[in-house]
Amino acid sequence: MHREHPLRIVRYSIKNIWLLILPILRSIFTLRASPELFAGWLRGAWFDILILLLILAFGWMRWHCRRFSVVQGKIFVEDGLFFRRIRCFSFSQLSVLTLESPLWLKPVRACYVCADTHAGSAHKHDLRLLIRNADAELFRSPMPELRHTVHFSGRPQVHPLRIICFSLVFSSSLSGALYLAAFWFQGGRIARDLIAEFALVQRFDKASHIASSLSGIPPAAAGIGILILSMWLLSFLNNLLRYGKFLMQTDKRLLFVSSGIFTKRNFWLQTDKINFLDIRQNLLMKLCRVFSLTLNCPGYGSQRGTIPVCLPILTRRETLTTLPLLFTGAKPLQNQVGVPWTAWWGYVWAPVLGLTVVLPAAYLLVQIFPAVAEIIGFLRFMAVIPLCWKLLIQLTALATNGVALSDSHICLRYCKGFVFHTILTRKEHVAKLTITQYPWQRWFGKCNAVFYFRTEGKRRCMVKNISLSELHTLMEGKMRDFPL
Repeated sequence: MHREHPLRIVRYSIKNIWLLILPILRSIFTLRASPELFAGWLRGAWFDILILLLILAFGWMRWHCRRFSVVQGKIFVEDGLFFRRIRCFSFSQLSVLTLESPLWLKPVRACYVCADTHAGSAHKHDLRLLIRNADAELFRSPMPELRHTVHFSGRPQVHPLRIICFSLVFSSSLSGALYLAAFWFQGGRIARDLIAEFALVQRFDKASHIASSLSGIPPAAAGIGILILSMWLLSFLNNLLRYGKFLMQTDKRLLFVSSGIFTKRNFWLQTDKINFLDIRQNLLMKLCRVFSLTLNCPGYGSQRGTIPVCLPILTRRETLTTLPLLFTGAKPLQNQVGVPWTAWWGYVWAPVLGLTVVLPAAYLLVQIFPAVAEIIGFLRFMAVIPLCWKLLIQLTALATNGVALSDSHICLRYCKGFVFHTILTRKEHVAKLTITQYPWQRWFGKCNAVFYFRTEGKRRCMVKNISLSELHTLMEGKMRDFPL
């Protein structure tokens, strides 16, 4: 039996240890270089130090009682102080095995190993151990070796330019904003001291005026633009560091994915455990006819803020070559049930109503508050751009959304937010199909088809405003072997 890395003791103790660290540090900072004062402080703080040692002892006991072993293709994990619990994971039932080596663990020669199955939680690994690098081979060796005679025929190493394009396309200013907000609030006093010391407010104001003089837009608009670009840059750098040095190999039975510049992540996925493939595009990618291939497999890309990437940027020919290596016989199918043009209002109503509200409202606000007309005009401009962009996306979705069925596979095309999805999966992976109708859809014979998949969490895909009669005709032809 093996134990986790000793650094795990800190992790087991950290939930309670911070309660005593802060007062002890505050007392230490108030000390003077005098033996008498130190002896007096020690007499008063002995109880806090005793509790601190007890917390560390409790963490050590948890670490000492948790042991693991890999025997005959199975992972055994024992833990529990008073009540022993033994868990067993068979490698043949694992969907994903992950080895993660963060930069901060490299000096202590440690890494994380994670194991996931179909029976686990959607956003939590079934098993997560902090192990020594020397023990990593225990988990790596039972995984079947890739048969390189039949591996991915294209270049397994993704070109850095494609990684940069992927990071640019899928960077989200929202994730950067959340990261910045967490840094700001958790930094607390340190952040405020830095702002006061380096006069960051004044520097930001100066940068806004410089940008304003160069571009001719109001200083407030330039300041907001700088802030948005900064948040987007954080998200871009995060994606670039996460998916840099991307490598994918497969032999139709096992899929190996490796990525990360500072934090190296290696994934071993069993292809028969993949629930579905998801080909993603935004509007620019659709115009350029390039694709991003992702997949849904328990444990892969399950952390919030991550994308379960299989290959970042692909041409159409490369996509058609790669799909059969993951799902036998998988390929995009032509829509058998599409969206009729008479359903156009069901797709464009939200951006159209948004434009009809924003433009008159901005005009009235300018008449009422002429002193802030520049700011109102800028906000109107910033509101109109995403609404017009969403209108173009919805019109494209109207022309491309649909459903197709073959003898063994199902192909769904739908749009969610600003991203187009093409779902490919075997029909046995569809758990349920729900057909819904709003009252106005009944008048025109339209419906929404909601497909639910056999995944860890609740995952559904909705194809909106398709013809109900055409869907019934398609389902009747495939009803015998379709899981309803």
